[in-house]
Amino acid sequence: MTDDLLAELLRLRRGRGLHEPHLAVRLGPELRTLCSVLLGDADGPARAKVMATLGALAGQLSPDLRRAAELALAMGERPASRLSRRAEDLAAILHCSERTARRRMDEALALIAGAATRAGEAPPGPAWRVRRFTALLRLDTPSPELYETRTIYAERHLDSVTVTLDVPARADTDEAAGPLEVEAVRGARVSGIETGPDGRHHRVTVQLGRRLCPAERLSFTLRYRLPPGARIREHCVLVPLHPCDTALIRVRFAAPPSVAWRVDEVAPRQLDAATGACTATRLTPDRVGEIEAQFGRLVQGHAYGVAWRAVQ
Repeated sequence: MTDDLLAELLRLRRGRGLHEPHLAVRLGPELRTLCSVLLGDADGPARAKVMATLGALAGQLSPDLRRAAELALAMGERPASRLSRRAEDLAAILHCSERTARRRMDEALALIAGAATRAGEAPPGPAWRVRRFTALLRLDTPSPELYETRTIYAERHLDSVTVTLDVPARADTDEAAGPLEVEAVRGARVSGIETGPDGRHHRVTVQLGRRLCPAERLSFTLRYRLPPGARIREHCVLVPLHPCDTALIRVRFAAPPSVAWRVDEVAPRQLDAATGACTATRLTPDRVGEIEAQFGRLVQGHAYGVAWRAVQ
């Protein structure tokens, strides 16, 4: 597979690399399998998959080769220049000739192809993706209640899925919010719950209402409830671990907060800062005390949602 994959990588870097249009079609069969890209994927989702997979492989390289791989394929969200300009940029970074920079690009892509091959067969990638995610956090009930609805798309045969929930302790206490009750409202049933020793991390195994074949969809809703009187951190965010196309986060308050704001594509290490102070777009509750935020093209491993501060 190494030679075929390398040939596809060398073709992929032409022009503007990953930013050329019709990316799913431009990928060869080895790259589509490696990165779990479907021919019908739009450019945005396809690019995110490829960057996640190849970026992880490039991360195993030395810093100079990693940079060579990134410039070779035009990884990143900024508009990409042509390959010749990217080679010039690498030559300036490495203080070498453009010819040497091209050789470094070739070397980096060959190492990526080799690393993918040594890992065994092409990684299967995620078995499912989320086409649509919606969440409603109710704070106007005796205890906090969270409703999550996922419309999932099967990449291969699928009987069950695992979802995670993190209920961190409030900043003013080290105690967990309390035991969590999980119920499947529709489309599935809960077949197992694992809670971490800290009491905040939960893994929920969900048996789907029917076995999905590749390219089939199904929606299911889960409800999470904490004990009466439990207090939670003042934010509600989604951190997608599977590909997620769109998301809607809604919070319903018993009393309007003093301030609420949007949390958009925040790296995990920055989440405390992003939810600790209003530095982003402010949100205003509607007449029934709800705020909401919508998101598209979510980046896996980053946080999306809303944060607020209650009236003191």
